[in-house]
Amino acid sequence: MSTEVNNEYDLSLPISSLLRVGTSKAHEDAENSQGGVRLVKGELDKEEYVYFLMMLWHIYDELERGLETHASYPTLQPTYNPILLARTRSLSEDISYLLGVSEGEWQMHPMHRALMASPPKPFVDYTMRLQELCGLPDPSRLLAHAYVRYLGDMSGGQFIRRRIAKAYDLDADRGDGIRFYDFKKLGSSELESANMGDLKKIKEWYREGMDAGVGDDVTLKVAVLEEANDAFKLNSGIFELLSGPEPRVHRSQQPESAASRPERSQAPRALYEPILVSFGGLISVLMTVGLAHFVIMGAGSASGNCALRGVEPWLRRLLSAA
Repeated sequence: MSTEVNNEYDLSLPISSLLRVGTSKAHEDAENSQGGVRLVKGELDKEEYVYFLMMLWHIYDELERGLETHASYPTLQPTYNPILLARTRSLSEDISYLLGVSEGEWQMHPMHRALMASPPKPFVDYTMRLQELCGLPDPSRLLAHAYVRYLGDMSGGQFIRRRIAKAYDLDADRGDGIRFYDFKKLGSSELESANMGDLKKIKEWYREGMDAGVGDDVTLKVAVLEEANDAFKLNSGIFELLSGPEPRVHRSQQPESAASRPERSQAPRALYEPILVSFGGLISVLMTVGLAHFVIMGAGSASGNCALRGVEPWLRRLLSAA
Protein backbone atom coordinates (compact mmCIF):
# COMPACT_ATOMS: atom_id res chain seq x y z
CA MET A 1 0.00 0.00 0.00
CA SER A 2 2.92 2.35 0.53
CA THR A 3 3.32 2.97 -3.20
CA GLU A 4 -0.39 3.72 -3.53
CA VAL A 5 -0.24 6.18 -0.64
CA ASN A 6 2.76 7.98 -2.12
CA ASN A 7 1.05 8.32 -5.50
CA GLU A 8 -2.48 9.11 -4.38
CA TYR A 9 -2.25 11.41 -1.35
CA ASP A 10 -0.60 14.68 -0.47
CA LEU A 11 1.87 13.61 2.19
CA SER A 12 2.57 17.22 3.14
CA LEU A 13 -0.80 17.21 4.93
CA PRO A 14 -0.75 16.77 8.72
CA ILE A 15 -1.55 13.21 9.73
CA SER A 16 -5.04 14.12 11.02
CA SER A 17 -6.02 15.52 7.60
CA LEU A 18 -4.31 12.68 5.76
CA LEU A 19 -6.24 10.10 7.78
CA ARG A 20 -9.55 11.81 7.15
CA VAL A 21 -8.96 11.70 3.39
CA GLY A 22 -7.08 8.42 3.17
CA THR A 23 -9.47 6.27 5.21
CA SER A 24 -12.76 7.56 3.81
CA LYS A 25 -13.48 4.46 1.71
CA ALA A 26 -12.50 1.98 4.44
CA HIS A 27 -14.59 3.99 6.90
CA GLU A 28 -17.59 3.90 4.59
CA ASP A 29 -17.20 0.16 4.00
CA ALA A 30 -17.21 -0.51 7.75
CA GLU A 31 -20.27 1.69 8.33
CA ASN A 32 -22.20 0.06 5.49
CA SER A 33 -21.44 -3.54 6.45
CA GLN A 34 -24.55 -5.49 7.35
CA GLY A 35 -23.54 -5.91 10.98
CA GLY A 36 -22.57 -2.24 11.26
CA VAL A 37 -25.94 -1.16 9.90
CA ARG A 38 -27.78 -3.47 12.32
CA LEU A 39 -25.78 -2.03 15.22
CA VAL A 40 -26.48 1.58 14.23
CA LYS A 41 -30.18 0.85 13.79
CA GLY A 42 -30.41 -0.86 17.17
CA GLU A 43 -31.48 -4.12 15.51
CA LEU A 44 -29.16 -6.48 17.39
CA ASP A 45 -30.88 -8.60 19.97
CA LYS A 46 -29.54 -8.15 23.47
CA GLU A 47 -27.38 -11.28 23.37
CA GLU A 48 -25.75 -10.17 20.12
CA TYR A 49 -25.02 -6.75 21.55
CA VAL A 50 -23.47 -8.16 24.71
CA TYR A 51 -21.41 -10.53 22.58
CA PHE A 52 -20.20 -7.50 20.60
CA LEU A 53 -19.28 -5.67 23.82
CA MET A 54 -17.33 -8.69 25.05
CA MET A 55 -15.22 -8.68 21.90
CA LEU A 56 -14.73 -4.92 22.22
CA TRP A 57 -13.59 -5.36 25.82
CA HIS A 58 -10.77 -7.67 24.71
CA ILE A 59 -9.88 -5.37 21.80
CA TYR A 60 -9.67 -2.32 24.04
CA ASP A 61 -7.83 -4.28 26.70
CA GLU A 62 -5.10 -5.09 24.17
CA LEU A 63 -5.05 -1.57 22.73
CA GLU A 64 -4.92 0.20 26.07
CA ARG A 65 -2.24 -2.11 27.46
CA GLY A 66 -0.15 -1.28 24.42
CA LEU A 67 -0.71 2.45 24.80
CA GLU A 68 0.20 2.22 28.49
CA THR A 69 3.36 0.27 27.72
CA HIS A 70 4.50 2.91 25.23
CA ALA A 71 2.95 5.98 26.87
CA SER A 72 6.20 7.94 26.66
CA TYR A 73 6.94 7.06 23.03
CA PRO A 74 7.12 10.36 21.05
CA THR A 75 4.41 9.42 18.56
CA LEU A 76 1.94 8.29 21.23
CA GLN A 77 2.71 10.56 24.17
CA PRO A 78 0.76 13.67 22.99
CA THR A 79 -2.53 11.73 22.84
CA TYR A 80 -2.04 9.45 25.83
CA ASN A 81 -4.77 10.30 28.33
CA PRO A 82 -6.36 7.18 29.85
CA ILE A 83 -8.48 9.16 32.32
CA LEU A 84 -10.18 10.86 29.39
CA LEU A 85 -10.17 8.10 26.79
CA ALA A 86 -9.89 4.60 28.30
CA ARG A 87 -12.91 2.40 27.51
CA THR A 88 -12.06 -0.95 29.09
CA ARG A 89 -13.63 -0.22 32.47
CA SER A 90 -16.82 1.26 31.03
CA LEU A 91 -17.24 -1.75 28.74
CA SER A 92 -16.92 -4.06 31.74
CA GLU A 93 -19.56 -2.05 33.58
CA ASP A 94 -21.97 -2.23 30.63
CA ILE A 95 -21.51 -5.97 30.15
CA SER A 96 -22.12 -6.59 33.85
CA TYR A 97 -25.22 -4.45 33.90
CA LEU A 98 -26.75 -5.98 30.78
CA LEU A 99 -26.08 -9.52 32.04
CA GLY A 100 -27.32 -8.70 35.53
CA VAL A 101 -24.15 -9.90 37.25
CA SER A 102 -21.42 -8.24 39.29
CA GLU A 103 -18.48 -6.77 37.43
CA GLY A 104 -16.18 -9.49 38.68
CA GLU A 105 -18.40 -12.29 37.38
CA TRP A 106 -19.16 -11.61 33.72
CA GLN A 107 -16.02 -13.29 32.39
CA MET A 108 -17.28 -16.54 33.91
CA HIS A 109 -20.66 -16.17 32.20
CA PRO A 110 -21.56 -18.93 29.68
CA MET A 111 -21.69 -16.38 26.86
CA HIS A 112 -18.12 -15.29 27.50
CA ARG A 113 -16.97 -18.88 27.98
CA ALA A 114 -18.42 -19.70 24.56
CA LEU A 115 -16.55 -16.80 22.98
CA MET A 116 -13.27 -17.87 24.54
CA ALA A 117 -13.80 -21.54 23.75
CA SER A 118 -14.43 -20.89 20.06
CA PRO A 119 -13.04 -17.46 19.15
CA PRO A 120 -14.07 -16.29 15.67
CA LYS A 121 -11.22 -15.52 13.29
CA PRO A 122 -11.95 -11.76 12.91
CA PHE A 123 -11.75 -11.40 16.69
CA VAL A 124 -8.50 -13.36 16.85
CA ASP A 125 -7.01 -11.35 13.97
CA TYR A 126 -7.85 -8.04 15.62
CA THR A 127 -6.48 -8.82 19.07
CA MET A 128 -3.38 -10.52 17.69
CA ARG A 129 -2.57 -7.50 15.52
CA LEU A 130 -2.71 -5.23 18.55
CA GLN A 131 -0.44 -7.57 20.50
CA GLU A 132 1.99 -7.63 17.59
CA LEU A 133 2.16 -3.83 17.44
CA CYS A 134 2.72 -3.64 21.18
CA GLY A 135 5.85 -5.74 20.80
CA LEU A 136 7.44 -3.72 18.00
CA PRO A 137 10.43 -1.44 18.70
CA ASP A 138 8.43 1.36 17.04
CA PRO A 139 4.80 1.12 18.28
CA SER A 140 3.63 4.18 16.31
CA ARG A 141 1.03 2.18 14.38
CA LEU A 142 -0.96 1.83 17.61
CA LEU A 143 -1.88 5.46 17.05
CA ALA A 144 -3.92 4.43 14.01
CA HIS A 145 -5.98 1.96 16.05
CA ALA A 146 -6.56 4.48 18.82
CA TYR A 147 -7.66 7.05 16.23
CA VAL A 148 -10.14 4.68 14.58
CA ARG A 149 -11.66 3.49 17.84
CA TYR A 150 -11.71 6.57 20.08
CA LEU A 151 -12.80 9.12 17.49
CA GLY A 152 -15.42 6.69 16.23
CA ASP A 153 -16.78 6.29 19.75
CA MET A 154 -17.01 10.06 20.10
CA SER A 155 -18.69 10.49 16.71
CA GLY A 156 -21.01 7.77 15.42
CA GLY A 157 -20.91 6.12 18.82
CA GLN A 158 -23.07 8.90 20.24
CA PHE A 159 -25.82 8.10 17.76
CA ILE A 160 -25.50 4.39 18.54
CA ARG A 161 -25.83 5.22 22.24
CA ARG A 162 -29.33 6.61 21.72
CA ARG A 163 -30.39 3.64 19.61
CA ILE A 164 -29.05 1.13 22.14
CA ALA A 165 -30.81 2.89 25.03
CA LYS A 166 -34.10 2.72 23.13
CA ALA A 167 -33.62 -0.86 21.90
CA TYR A 168 -32.96 -2.30 25.37
CA ASP A 169 -35.11 0.12 27.37
CA LEU A 170 -32.16 1.70 29.17
CA ASP A 171 -32.32 4.99 31.06
CA ALA A 172 -30.20 7.33 28.92
CA ASP A 173 -29.98 9.87 31.75
CA ARG A 174 -28.69 7.36 34.30
CA GLY A 175 -26.35 5.80 31.76
CA ASP A 176 -26.44 2.24 33.08
CA GLY A 177 -25.58 -0.17 30.27
CA ILE A 178 -24.32 2.57 27.92
CA ARG A 179 -21.33 3.99 29.81
CA PHE A 180 -19.04 2.90 26.97
CA TYR A 181 -20.22 5.94 25.01
CA ASP A 182 -19.79 8.35 27.90
CA PHE A 183 -16.72 10.60 27.87
CA LYS A 184 -15.76 13.22 30.44
CA LYS A 185 -15.04 16.86 29.71
CA LEU A 186 -11.54 17.74 28.58
CA GLY A 187 -9.47 19.36 31.32
CA SER A 188 -12.29 19.30 33.87
CA SER A 189 -11.51 18.43 37.47
CA GLU A 190 -15.04 17.07 37.85
CA LEU A 191 -16.23 13.82 36.32
CA GLU A 192 -18.90 15.59 34.30
CA SER A 193 -20.13 13.96 31.10
CA ALA A 194 -19.15 15.63 27.86
CA ASN A 195 -21.87 16.99 25.57
CA MET A 196 -21.51 17.17 21.79
CA GLY A 197 -19.66 20.49 22.00
CA ASP A 198 -17.24 19.02 24.54
CA LEU A 199 -16.68 15.96 22.36
CA LYS A 200 -15.79 18.23 19.46
CA LYS A 201 -13.12 19.87 21.62
CA ILE A 202 -11.74 16.47 22.62
CA LYS A 203 -11.50 15.41 18.97
CA GLU A 204 -9.75 18.65 18.08
CA TRP A 205 -7.29 18.11 20.94
CA TYR A 206 -6.70 14.54 19.77
CA ARG A 207 -6.04 15.54 16.16
CA GLU A 208 -3.62 18.24 17.30
CA GLY A 209 -1.82 15.66 19.44
CA MET A 210 -1.57 13.28 16.51
CA ASP A 211 -0.15 16.01 14.30
CA ALA A 212 2.42 16.89 16.97
CA GLY A 213 3.41 13.27 17.53
CA VAL A 214 3.82 12.33 13.87
CA GLY A 215 5.12 15.69 12.66
CA ASP A 216 6.46 15.88 9.11
CA ASP A 217 7.86 12.35 8.98
CA VAL A 218 6.54 11.08 5.64
CA THR A 219 7.48 7.46 6.30
CA LEU A 220 5.60 7.57 9.58
CA LYS A 221 2.57 9.17 7.93
CA VAL A 222 2.43 6.37 5.36
CA ALA A 223 2.70 3.71 8.08
CA VAL A 224 -0.06 5.22 10.24
CA LEU A 225 -2.38 5.71 7.25
CA GLU A 226 -1.79 2.13 6.13
CA GLU A 227 -2.51 0.83 9.62
CA ALA A 228 -5.66 2.96 9.97
CA ASN A 229 -7.11 1.41 6.83
CA ASP A 230 -6.27 -2.01 8.21
CA ALA A 231 -7.93 -1.06 11.50
CA PHE A 232 -11.16 -0.22 9.68
CA LYS A 233 -10.99 -3.60 7.92
CA LEU A 234 -10.51 -5.36 11.25
CA ASN A 235 -13.56 -3.55 12.60
CA SER A 236 -15.50 -4.59 9.51
CA GLY A 237 -14.59 -8.18 10.32
CA ILE A 238 -16.11 -7.80 13.78
CA PHE A 239 -19.26 -6.28 12.26
CA GLU A 240 -19.58 -9.26 9.95
CA LEU A 241 -20.04 -11.45 13.01
CA LEU A 242 -23.19 -9.43 13.70
CA SER A 243 -24.63 -9.81 10.23
CA GLY A 244 -27.39 -12.22 11.35
CA PRO A 245 -29.84 -13.73 11.01
CA GLU A 246 -28.69 -16.13 13.75
CA PRO A 247 -26.77 -14.46 16.62
CA ARG A 248 -23.12 -15.48 16.45
CA VAL A 249 -23.11 -16.28 20.17
CA HIS A 250 -25.52 -19.15 19.51
CA ARG A 251 -23.31 -20.60 16.79
CA SER A 252 -20.27 -20.37 19.05
CA GLN A 253 -21.91 -22.75 21.50
CA GLN A 254 -22.25 -25.47 18.89
CA PRO A 255 -19.48 -28.03 18.27
CA GLU A 256 -17.02 -26.56 15.79
CA SER A 257 -15.93 -28.42 12.71
CA ALA A 258 -12.27 -28.83 11.81
CA ALA A 259 -12.77 -26.52 8.83
CA SER A 260 -14.23 -23.69 10.92
CA ARG A 261 -11.95 -24.05 13.93
CA PRO A 262 -9.68 -20.98 14.33
CA GLU A 263 -5.94 -21.30 14.66
CA ARG A 264 -5.53 -21.80 18.39
CA SER A 265 -1.81 -21.13 18.16
CA GLN A 266 -2.74 -17.61 17.11
CA ALA A 267 -5.34 -17.04 19.82
CA PRO A 268 -5.19 -13.70 21.67
CA ARG A 269 -3.72 -13.61 25.13
CA ALA A 270 -7.18 -13.46 26.72
CA LEU A 271 -7.97 -16.84 25.22
CA TYR A 272 -5.53 -18.38 27.68
CA GLU A 273 -8.21 -18.02 30.37
CA PRO A 274 -9.67 -21.53 30.87
CA ILE A 275 -12.40 -22.20 33.35
CA LEU A 276 -10.58 -24.19 36.00
CA VAL A 277 -12.32 -26.86 38.01
CA SER A 278 -9.51 -27.73 40.41
CA PHE A 279 -6.41 -26.30 41.98
CA GLY A 280 -4.43 -28.88 40.05
CA GLY A 281 -5.76 -27.34 36.86
CA LEU A 282 -4.56 -23.96 38.06
CA ILE A 283 -1.03 -25.23 38.61
CA SER A 284 -1.03 -26.83 35.17
CA VAL A 285 -2.07 -23.62 33.47
CA LEU A 286 0.46 -21.55 35.41
CA MET A 287 3.24 -23.87 34.32
CA THR A 288 2.25 -24.48 30.72
CA VAL A 289 0.82 -21.11 29.74
CA GLY A 290 1.93 -18.34 32.10
CA LEU A 291 5.60 -19.27 32.29
CA ALA A 292 5.89 -20.52 28.73
CA HIS A 293 4.25 -17.38 27.36
CA PHE A 294 6.66 -15.22 29.34
CA VAL A 295 9.66 -17.13 27.97
CA ILE A 296 8.41 -17.01 24.38
CA MET A 297 7.56 -13.29 24.48
CA GLY A 298 10.90 -12.43 26.07
CA ALA A 299 11.59 -11.21 29.58
CA GLY A 300 12.33 -7.52 29.73
CA SER A 301 11.27 -6.81 26.14
CA ALA A 302 8.38 -4.52 25.24
CA SER A 303 6.33 -7.50 24.07
CA GLY A 304 7.28 -9.44 27.18
CA ASN A 305 6.08 -6.58 29.34
CA CYS A 306 2.77 -6.54 27.46
CA ALA A 307 2.39 -10.26 28.03
CA LEU A 308 3.22 -10.04 31.72
CA ARG A 309 0.73 -7.26 32.35
CA GLY A 310 -1.91 -9.40 30.67
CA VAL A 311 -0.99 -12.46 32.75
CA GLU A 312 -0.86 -10.73 36.16
CA PRO A 313 -4.56 -9.77 36.48
CA TRP A 314 -5.48 -13.10 34.91
CA LEU A 315 -3.56 -15.00 37.62
CA ARG A 316 -5.24 -12.93 40.30
CA ARG A 317 -8.66 -13.79 38.93
CA LEU A 318 -7.81 -17.48 38.78
CA LEU A 319 -6.43 -17.52 42.32
CA SER A 320 -9.57 -15.86 43.66
CA ALA A 321 -11.76 -18.35 41.77
CA ALA A 322 -9.83 -21.49 42.82
